[in-house]
Order: sequence, then C-alpha cells, then structure tokens
Amino acid sequence: MNRILRSASRTVAVATDRDPANRASEAYVALVRMRARITRWVFVLAVIVPTLSAAVFYGVLAGPRYASEARFIVRSVSSSRMSGIDMLFRSFGLAKTVDDAFLIQKFLLSRDVVAALPAEGVDIRAIFTRPEADRLSRHPRIWRTDSNEALYDYFLDHISVHEDSVKGILSLRVVTFRPQDSQLLANTLLRMAEAMVNRMNERAQQDAMGGAQTEVRRAEDAVLAAQAEVTAFRNREVLVDPSKSIVSLIETIGNLNTDLAFASVQLRELQSSSPNNPSIPSLKAKIAALDERVRLERAKMTGGDGSLASKVAIYDQLALRRDIADKSLAAALGALETARQEVRRQHIYIEEVVSANLPDESTEPERLRCLFTVLVLGFSVFAVVWIVTVGAGEHAQ
Repeated sequence: MNRILRSASRTVAVATDRDPANRASEAYVALVRMRARITRWVFVLAVIVPTLSAAVFYGVLAGPRYASEARFIVRSVSSSRMSGIDMLFRSFGLAKTVDDAFLIQKFLLSRDVVAALPAEGVDIRAIFTRPEADRLSRHPRIWRTDSNEALYDYFLDHISVHEDSVKGILSLRVVTFRPQDSQLLANTLLRMAEAMVNRMNERAQQDAMGGAQTEVRRAEDAVLAAQAEVTAFRNREVLVDPSKSIVSLIETIGNLNTDLAFASVQLRELQSSSPNNPSIPSLKAKIAALDERVRLERAKMTGGDGSLASKVAIYDQLALRRDIADKSLAAALGALETARQEVRRQHIYIEEVVSANLPDESTEPERLRCLFTVLVLGFSVFAVVWIVTVGAGEHAQ
C-alpha cells in the first residue's frame, strides 16, 4: 500500500515538474481516488466479508449446544480459614476447605478423568462427535487428528469448574450437543469426584490409624502373654495369690506361737506347783510339737528357693509385667481413639447444592453476541488500516 502511495507521489512530482500550475491538482485527485479504492477494499475484506461469513455460520451452520450446570461444596467438620461468610456456612454445618476444593477442581479437569469416563459408561468421543454438531465445532477439530491429546484439549474447551472464593462453592458446567449428554456427563463427573474424595478419606484413615492399630495389637499381645505367664505360675505352684497365702501363713505362725506360749506357761506352773504331775510329760511333748510346727511354717515362708517368699517375689514380677501391659494397652486404646477422632474431624465429602439440570433450550453459541463481536473486530481492523492510509497519504503529500 505504501508502495502504491509512493508511486502516486512520484507521479505528482513528475506532473509538477512538467506543469506546476495545471497538473498538480490532477495528480492529487488520482492519489485520493487510489486511497479511496484501497479503503473500500479494506472495508470489504475486514468488515463485510467476515460479518457476512459470521452471519451465515452462526445463523445457519452452527449447531446448538446445551449447557448443564451443577454446584457443590466440599464439606468438612473443621476448617483452618474462615471469613464472615464461612462462619454463616459453619452455622449450617458447612465448612469451607479451600485446599480440598482445589484438589477436586484439578481432578475434574485432569487427563485421568477423561481416561476413566469410558469405564463409567460414558463414551466421551461419541458425545463430542454427535451428528447435531457442525463440522467446525465437533471433535476432532479440522486442523487436528483424533488423538487422546486432542480429545483432552477439546474436553477442557467444553468442561469448566469455577470456585466461588467467598462461599467456597464449586460450579461445574458441561456443554455438549444434546441435553441428555450434558446432564449425563455432569452427573458422572460429580460421581467420580465423590469416589475420589472417598479414596482420599480411606488413605487418610489408613495413614492416621494404621500406627495406632498396630500399637493396640502389640499391647494386646503383651497383655495376653503376661496373663499366660501368671496362669502358668499359678498352675505350677498351685497358688492363686502368694501374697494372700503368706498372710495366711503369718496368721498361722502367730496362732502357733500363742499356743506355744500358753503351753510353756502351763508347764512352768505345773513344775513349780507339782513337779511329779503325770501331765507334765504330755505337756512337754505338746510344746515340742508346737515348736517344731512353728519352725516348719517359718521354713515354708523363708526357707529357700522353694519358700513362699521367693514365690511371692516371682509372682510380684509377673503381676508387675501384667500391670505394665494393661497400662500400655489402655494408652494404645486412647491413642487409637484420638486418631479416630482426628480422622473424623478431617473427613471430607461432597454435598450437592444444585443438581445437574436437564437443559431444554440451547444457550450456545450466543449468535448475536458472536456476530456483533466479529463486526466490532472488523471495524477495528478497518479503522487501523484507514488511519495508516491517511497518515501515509499526508506524509507523501
């Protein structure tokens, strides 16, 4: 264009050299006419042709598209960040979990979802290649092949997930060429999101409670082993509780000592009052028997390895081990309950606020808006070219 203007300027210069008075105006008129022709062609190519093409496409060729929307929230018992709106939601049992909501959002827009949709009974390729779709809108695009990467990019163009940063509500929007397809795909995506949340909860439960459950099992085994040792000791020694047995033995020894003292007093009285009393030999025999019985009972209590005192020591050790095992089991059970409460506190799940609707009217493409956008862009291009043309012409003049 600038080359044409420079050529016209040279024509003006030559005409001026030949006849400065008569031909300058003719050359300027020719330059203006050439600029007008360029302007008309630019207007046709930048405004009229795109606008007519857009009118034909959006008015006749473009197939209807139907949008189904669903809204849901990721609920939890606890939340680390709460605003005023969050406090209102908490009063209704809704706790905003920003991090978990972000994970759900990324999951719904991931390649894993596209790959798993056929297993959920949704033929995503068939949905995006319906005969109702026009050739420019259906999958695959005319400039791409029918590859998994192209399908994923097309999926992202028709699926959107947005989060309300104030209320924490996620909005899922699905656009396809049939109302039933949009609703089916939206419900399937929600179901897959719930399955993903359940897997997250199970993994968190295993991680939080696995160690505590292991400690409980170990403590239970220790309690059983300690109780088995106590039972084996009782069966071997034929004693239920050596501590109680030794108390009973002490009482027996005390009673024998009392009888021995009483018999000794009787013997001394008889020897002083009647030395020839015939009951004195029998009383001496009784005293000797009592003294031997006391010696034997004391030997049972502290006589050696088989004495009751050594058995009490062994039993006390076994009882101490059992008590320690019982306390360890109680502590492990407490830790398990704490872990269970923590898992329950961190448990998340999806609650639908608005179910996926079945659209009864096409909402896309927005034909008038798209046509107006093309018209405005065409006029913008035309205005830029016109300004450049006028500036170049003035510079040449």
